[in-house]
Amino acid sequence: MTTETASALAPAAVLAATREFFLGDDRMVDAWVDTESDTHIAFCTFRGNLAVAAFPDPEGHDGTRVRVTTLREEGIVPRLLAHLALANARP
Repeated sequence: MTTETASALAPAAVLAATREFFLGDDRMVDAWVDTESDTHIAFCTFRGNLAVAAFPDPEGHDGTRVRVTTLREEGIVPRLLAHLALANARP
């Protein structure tokens, strides 16, 4: 399952917020980093794998495109997207 959205955060900030969501003190699921680069971060969780890619919008309209990919529907994806929206709203 792939979910794609836009964010006003820079790609590096999206990945940092994603890392905080999965590895921070207030994390909702246990996860560990499988692979990571400047444009993506992939996690292993108890239920499977989840990857987040963040890259500049190719058309230049929406800032950063964020693509979340899982092998099955994960209830954590909407929570992650809400976390990214909150990170965007922080001053």
